[in-house]
Amino acid sequence: MKQKSLSMLLTSALVFTLVLTACSNGANEKPVNTGEPSQPGETQGESLEKGDPFEKYDPPVELHIARPVDQTWTYPQGDSIDNNVWYREYESLLGIKVVHDWTALASEYNRKLNVSIASGSLPEVFSVSASQLKQLADAGQLEDLTGAYEKYASDHTKELQMGDGGAALASATFGGKLLAIPVVNAPIYEPNLLWVRTDWLEKLNLPEPKTIEDVFAISEAFTKQDPDGNSKDDTFGVAINNYLYGPITSITGFSNAYHAYPQTWVKDDSGKVSYGSVQPEMKQALAKLQDMYKGGQLDREFGVKDGNKVAEDIAANKFGMAFGANWNPYVFYDAVKKNPGMEWKPFPVPSIDETPTKASAGFSASGYVVVRKGFKHPEAVVKMLNLHEEVVHGSRRDEGQFITVEEGGERINTSRLSIVQSGVSNQGVLDSLALLREAIKNEDESLLKDALTETDKYGPTVDYLKTGNMENWAVAHQYFGFEATMDNYTGDRLLMTAFGGQTQTMTDKWATLDKLEKETFTKIIMGAASVDEFDTFVADWNKLGGEQILQEINDWLSSQKE
Repeated sequence: MKQKSLSMLLTSALVFTLVLTACSNGANEKPVNTGEPSQPGETQGESLEKGDPFEKYDPPVELHIARPVDQTWTYPQGDSIDNNVWYREYESLLGIKVVHDWTALASEYNRKLNVSIASGSLPEVFSVSASQLKQLADAGQLEDLTGAYEKYASDHTKELQMGDGGAALASATFGGKLLAIPVVNAPIYEPNLLWVRTDWLEKLNLPEPKTIEDVFAISEAFTKQDPDGNSKDDTFGVAINNYLYGPITSITGFSNAYHAYPQTWVKDDSGKVSYGSVQPEMKQALAKLQDMYKGGQLDREFGVKDGNKVAEDIAANKFGMAFGANWNPYVFYDAVKKNPGMEWKPFPVPSIDETPTKASAGFSASGYVVVRKGFKHPEAVVKMLNLHEEVVHGSRRDEGQFITVEEGGERINTSRLSIVQSGVSNQGVLDSLALLREAIKNEDESLLKDALTETDKYGPTVDYLKTGNMENWAVAHQYFGFEATMDNYTGDRLLMTAFGGQTQTMTDKWATLDKLEKETFTKIIMGAASVDEFDTFVADWNKLGGEQILQEINDWLSSQKE
């Protein structure tokens, strides 16, 4: 992930989530999904008369905010955190004058905000994590935005906010009241795909994988049939790293094949949440990984190798398959440059049975913006959201002013200065990818005019397909990953985590539980513990805090329905 190309890939997501990501309380801090998406205002009885989404305050109103900042941020000449293109547009278009009650470095924002919450000295508008949202909602300190959203949210804003089916909005709703504006993003980027070295398939005369049995056979062949041709027993079927999970060289995709969803909060048919890592399906996945390890198909030293080290081993021709996200070609790129003829192709993860594999993913909101109870103009945040959606994702899209300013040879990110912002939802991404696919197929860039994202993939992908230009190998192969994702992991085949807030017991106990999980699973895979040690792990996980965490999670979700 340190490669320049990968950094460029991640920039688009970071643009829309940086400000609110700073609010996270910990590694497991993600917003809540109630599982019952609904449009705010549905429970309010009669519908409100529609207002002007960009109605200007006259005279102007002051909006007192708190926000995280970063000392590495740069600004166009003459601009600052207090005077920039977004703040000027808020005032000129909407009549909203932004005033900072305080700012804090991202690393200090949570601490300072928690002090403000405890003292009851809150700014009028500020960003929060899921846990802080719940705390403030329970304390009755937030303004109800239901009416303001229903009246002032533009049709375009509502369409984009509902692009996840309404899950993010539902997570910001307590007792039928919308208490926050969620920052919507797209978990569709996250599914683990199966990446396979097709040059090795061709060398060993093996078919592309269609079933899980094909995957197992390919793994064994890559291990035993000397695919690199060096007459040494030094290749492995599948690459994994010592963290076990995540977007690269992960066991997440492999586990999904067994309908196991590690480190994911899963909601059953009754609406009750359980933890994917302690379910029986996870034991089956671990048992197979142990068999593969015993058969030499996994690196015997994976337990001490992080993702960077495994990437080096990929470049050294050690591995033929890996489970990871659509952007893994940026990880493989150095290996491809060092090994002419190396070729990787993405495939959907086959299922262990006749039930199609679902891909586990995070939640569709990365944070929230809230309004202090009693503020006279709660609709201001809705109008600011309308502005963001219009100039970043709409008809007024202005790449060179509100997103990135080029000055003195430097690209300056201005989109992060937006106070009420949102990214592109799953549906928005899928719609854009459909346009990208059509444009590439027809070599017609004009077909991208309605795309919200990924338009930069068009030129490099078309060039690679026509000329084989290796400079565009990673971009084109990410597009191939997009195709595999959009063809296989939409609708109910994308399993979004059902919860991600930070309960009190989670704050106190999660580090211990997480360490227990990864140490136990690593021992099982390496054969240092029997597969039945999984049952002991489940009992210990529940006893050491897991059972209490699940109770707290289910109580939390129930409180949103009251």
